[in-house]
Amino acid sequence: MESKEALKSSRRLSLAIGNFIRYWGFRRIHGAIWTQLYLSHKPMTGTDLSQRLKLSKALISPALSELSAWGLVVEVPSEDGKKKIYTAVENLDDVIKHVLRMREQKIIAAVSSELNFLKNTDTNSIHFDPQRLAKLEDMVLAAQFMLQLFLGSEDLLKLPSHLSIK
Repeated sequence: MESKEALKSSRRLSLAIGNFIRYWGFRRIHGAIWTQLYLSHKPMTGTDLSQRLKLSKALISPALSELSAWGLVVEVPSEDGKKKIYTAVENLDDVIKHVLRMREQKIIAAVSSELNFLKNTDTNSIHFDPQRLAKLEDMVLAAQFMLQLFLGSEDLLKLPSHLSIK
């Protein structure tokens, strides 16, 4: 039997993670669902998630589809073959790197492209400071470098001991 206190606590954690990933451009519901699936020792249905999170199935169902499209959750075969059941992708490195490749890498590439286009135009007429434009370019290059560093890392979750805040 499930403890009411544990359920409430897991719901609060799920929603807190949902708030956190909103900064990555996802919705709060995505983080809440993913957290429940990731922590669960068995796959869950939309109904299970709806009950756990106290949210409507109408909200849960499309969010599950979106998370599936992002490759963050996967549908697994059910025993009866009728229900859709889901589990979270377990390798957190893969999840984080997938999001970074699909979103941040494209965003930084678009910024870089627009910056290069601007550099090749006459900015004197709009009174841009060339030194600040160069600093902006340095910032974009640093962002590209850091992203490539993250993507090239074998284990994003294993911080060097001198960086650990535990």
